[in-house]
This record gives sequence, structure tokens and C-alpha cells, in this order.
Amino acid sequence: MPQSPSPTSSPRISALLRTTVLAGVSLAVLPSITFAQEANNDETVTKPLEVTASAKSAQGLPGGVSIGQEELDRKNPQTMKDVFSSDASVEVGGPTAIVQKVYVQGIENTKLNVQVDGARQVDSSFHHIGTAIIDPAMLKSVNVESGVAPADAGPHALGGSMSYETRDARDVLEAGDTFGGWGKLQYNSNTKGFAEWLTVAGQSDGFEALAYLKNSNQGNYKDGDGDEAIGTADGSESGLGKFAFTGNDGGRFEAFASHLEDEGVRPSRPNYAVLANGAAPQWLSYRDTSVGVSYVDEMPSGQFDPEFSLAYSRTVLNIPALQGGANFYHVKSDIQSINGKAANNFEVDNGVITAGIDFYRDEATGYHNRSPRNGSYSETSTDIGAFSQARLSVTDQWRVSFGGRADQQWFEGLTGEDFSEFGLSGNANTEYDLTEQLMVYGGAGTTFGGLPLGESAIYEFSGNWNYDGFAPSRSYNAKIGSRLALDDWTLDGNLFYNLIDESHDLSSATRNSTVDLDTLGVNLSAMYSYGPGFARLTYSHTNVKTDGGVPLSTEASYQGVIMGDMFNFDAGHSFDSYGLRIGGNAEFALSDDSPEERGNEKLDSYFVANLYAEWVPGVLNDAVTLRVDALNILDRDYIDRATTGYDSTRISEPFHEPGRTFLISAKVDF
Repeated sequence: MPQSPSPTSSPRISALLRTTVLAGVSLAVLPSITFAQEANNDETVTKPLEVTASAKSAQGLPGGVSIGQEELDRKNPQTMKDVFSSDASVEVGGPTAIVQKVYVQGIENTKLNVQVDGARQVDSSFHHIGTAIIDPAMLKSVNVESGVAPADAGPHALGGSMSYETRDARDVLEAGDTFGGWGKLQYNSNTKGFAEWLTVAGQSDGFEALAYLKNSNQGNYKDGDGDEAIGTADGSESGLGKFAFTGNDGGRFEAFASHLEDEGVRPSRPNYAVLANGAAPQWLSYRDTSVGVSYVDEMPSGQFDPEFSLAYSRTVLNIPALQGGANFYHVKSDIQSINGKAANNFEVDNGVITAGIDFYRDEATGYHNRSPRNGSYSETSTDIGAFSQARLSVTDQWRVSFGGRADQQWFEGLTGEDFSEFGLSGNANTEYDLTEQLMVYGGAGTTFGGLPLGESAIYEFSGNWNYDGFAPSRSYNAKIGSRLALDDWTLDGNLFYNLIDESHDLSSATRNSTVDLDTLGVNLSAMYSYGPGFARLTYSHTNVKTDGGVPLSTEASYQGVIMGDMFNFDAGHSFDSYGLRIGGNAEFALSDDSPEERGNEKLDSYFVANLYAEWVPGVLNDAVTLRVDALNILDRDYIDRATTGYDSTRISEPFHEPGRTFLISAKVDF
């Protein structure tokens, strides 16, 4: 059996970062007693979403999901599962970051247009790893347009769009401060490991700079039955650097660079805990790098309100000894993407019209040493799009958003075959205030999906790739709902329908292998806000079908997965005079008998609850934050609804979620 190479994650890096964090904390605590800035612990209430907001400031359309910095701080997210823990319409499968995939109304995020700080995310390297491998610690906002996406969100937004934005130096520093940051140290009782974070930022005369580092050293976790989940140890490292300049006229130039590495021993198929054939765990390396620049005008005047962005991203997956039967193969994927956008926001009497162009060029290269087709193979995709989106107030009660885009795509297969496709997309959304408290809304759209890159890690691995009949996909999306705001209560509900016609299976050597993927359901939410606290309950019923039938979870990659009925609860309360904040969240999944239609067992129900307490001692002038998170406090043994592998004879055991876990952390702002 081939020997797996030792991980390259150096303990020296871990020790250095931990020492740096501890030293920074120690140096910062003493002066913080006198000089630390006063913290603001007030809980914020999400503002109503309006379609009339400009493209730069819009938080989202009703029926979507918007998460701000204060909510992210309150959640203390460790992975993307924590980021979306409050909304039942967005579920994240997989217990660890390396295998997590996001499902929006049952549709995998690879069917959405996904960007991080404007950098396009292309996640088609290997269907056994995650499609949302993002460090959430520095996220400032997350916006999800479910189903119907605006034209300026980007191309091929078949199931909607997702936009992640990270923090700038001015999000870390108070106005007037020239230097500061924070250091944090956290212990995990389940994995018996530490994680360390360090952020430093500076600003002066319009210039800003920020540097961020994170290091994690975790062992394998144990599930609710006390069984060790082999291949879940986390030794990831990530970093972010930003530079910006804002002129007196409001023009803001920004540059960023980010890098994430996750290397270690994983199950033979990383998203399945144990294969029935007994295949041994393997070593793999995942690396993601992004750089980008952007320009916006924060004080526009007249009709000139431009925004420009240019970004490059590269994702490399390396598996030196992938087991296939009795043999072991070296497989590697290298996906590079460059994308850009140039637009202007034209102010009109009753709103804003955004118009512009965008482009991308993606190149995916796969390598393997399996005879007789061993070698390197590449696919490329290039797209140029023109778009326009209007966000208008027709009357004081009636608001509309509508737009369209045209995309020209060129695609080259690994066989050298060339394709040229042209497609149109359109959307329309409306809101109407029936009373001061009650608003109704709706939207519909159709999107040109283009020709997606295939799964690059397995190019020509199991057979010759064939492009006969390869044609673009198209989606049709609709929603209708209402929102009631009554004193301290906010109630929201909507019906949704999404159909992706000819949705591509990226893992098939037959590139015209497609299914008709449709999701139909209802989302409900109720939120009660009362001064220092809030409570929120969301419910989602999602019915997912492929070619009219129930999908297998092992066929969910690049498509969708059974969701059924999900409840998510979130609550928090602040005792401001004591510097104390407490809260928690819970998820309740009802049992689902849909798998029985395919001869499999029904999905069991489960209930999991998490609690937290956070204290900012006044004696330290609000500069130190001590926190305890109690995750899966009831120590339930369960399989998350969005985790795959529960319905296949090839998998003897899917991943169970971590059992009871305590996270104990100390954070110092300096």
C-alpha cells in the first residue's frame, strides 16, 4: 500500500501563532483596563428589505437571507453550518469544513452564483469534498437571493446567488483610532484542541490596512454515542490581508488577498465516514487562494456612480493515494478563475438603475495516473455578460425591481471540442404595502445556466469523456409571500418554486448527463424583539425532485438533497449593566419517509440544541470577552438532514454529528 505523505502543516506555525496570540493578549490586557474602547453590546434588529436600494447597498430581496456582522459575532461561527444555523431555508451538510455543502431551498450552492469579496467561487473539483470551504471568522455579511436573483448578481445564477463579504480595517477600528485589533484563543472539549486567531488593523488619512491569521489544531471529534469520527481532525490555517484608500470625494479603492489550507488524513471518500469495502483513510491537501481589487464611490453625485472589480481565485486539491478497488491512484485538481465587473448606478427620480458588463474565464485542469488514460486534461469556460437592473419606487406603497442580462459563453472541452452559446436571463420582483404593517411581495425569473465545467479531479478517470448533445441548462424560479410587522413582532411567509431544466451532473463522463431538478415549498418565520433581546423561529418545508422522483443522497452532488420539514430556533438576551449576553439556537428535523419510494429507510427526526454565555467584564473596560459555547448540549447522536450517504449499500456509516462540545474562549480587543 502506498505511504501517505506527512501533512505539511507545521507545528512550528501553530506554536508561533499561539505564542503571538498569547503575547498579544498579555500585552493588551493591562493597558486595556484604562484605555480600551467601550464596547457596544446592543442587539440589532434587521431592517426591512427594500427593492429600491442600490446594488451597492441592497441587503437582499424579501424571501432571501441576510446576515450581518452583529449576528455573526453573536453566533461565534466555527464553520458555515453555524453561519446559517438560524434559517431553516438554508441547510449545510457535513460535520467538518472540508466536506460542507450549502443547500438553498434544497439546491446545492454550485447551482448558484457564489462570490467572496467579489471573487467567483468555482467548486467542481471533486464531489466528495465540500463546496463551501470558507473561514467564517472574518465575515461581515452574507446575502442569499433564494431562487430569483437580480441581473447584476452575475451569470448562471440558476438557484439564486450568494454573496460573502469580509471585514475591512474600519470594521475593526473605531473612528479616530489609528491602530488596533484583537486576539482570541479557544479550546474545544470534544476534539481536545486549540484554535487561535489574530487580527491587526490600522488607518490614517484615508488609508487602511488589515491582517488576519487563524490556526486550528483539533483532533478527531466523538459523536453523541461516544464513537470517534476518523478523519475529522482539523489542522487548517487561513489568512486575509486587505488594503484600502478612501479619498475625500468618497472614491474607495480596495485590494485583498486570502489563503486557506486544509491538509490531513480523511476518509477514503471524505464526505462518507466509512465505506463498506473497508477502504482506509487517506491524506489529502486542499488550498484556496484569492486576490482582488475593487473601486466604489461612497459619495456619488450626479449620474456618475461607478463600481469596478477584478478578482482571481485558485483552488488546488491533491490526493496522492486515492483508493479504487485494490489500487491506489494520484489525483489532482487545479481550478483557476478570473472575473471582473464594471457598472454604474444611474439615479432616476424614483430609484436607481444599475447597468454594466461582467466577465469570467475559468480553467480546470485534472491529473491522474490511472492507466490507460493517465495524464493531464483541461476544460475552459469564458463568459461575457451585459446586464441592467432597475430598483424603483412606483408609489409610496409600491416598489419594484426588474432586470435582465445577456451572456455569451465559449467553452472548450478536454477533447478540444469548442462550444459557443448565447442566452438571456430576466427577473422581476415587487413589493406592495397593503397597510403600514402588512406588505405582500412576489417575484419570478428565468436564468441561462450555460455550460458548466466538469469535475476536474476525475477527468478521464473512469472512461472517455463525451460531449455529444452537451447543451446549456435553464432555470425558472418564482416566489410569493407576505410580511407583517406589528409592534415587537415580525412575521414572514412565502411559497417558492424552482425548476432547473437539464441540470448537469458534473461528475459524469457523459457531459450531457442531466436531470430536471425542481424544489417546491414554503418558508415561515416569526421574530419577537424586546429591547435587550429577541427570539426567532423559522420553518421550511422543501420538496426536492429529480426527473419527478425522490433523489438519492449519493446523487445529490451538484444537484439537491431531501430536506423535508425543518425548524430552526434562535434567541438571545443582553444584560447590559453586567456586560453579559446569553442565548442559544436549536434545530428540529421531522422524520421524512420520502426515501422509502426508492426502497430505503425513512429519515429519522432529531432535535439538537446549543447554548452560549458571553461576558465582557467592566473592570477591564470592556476590552476582554470571555465566552462558553455548549454545542449539542443534550449529546444527541444524529445524522444531519443535509449530510449524504445514508441510503447507499456502498457506505457502511455516514457521518454522525459531533456530540456534546464545550468551546471555551478568551478574546482581547486592543
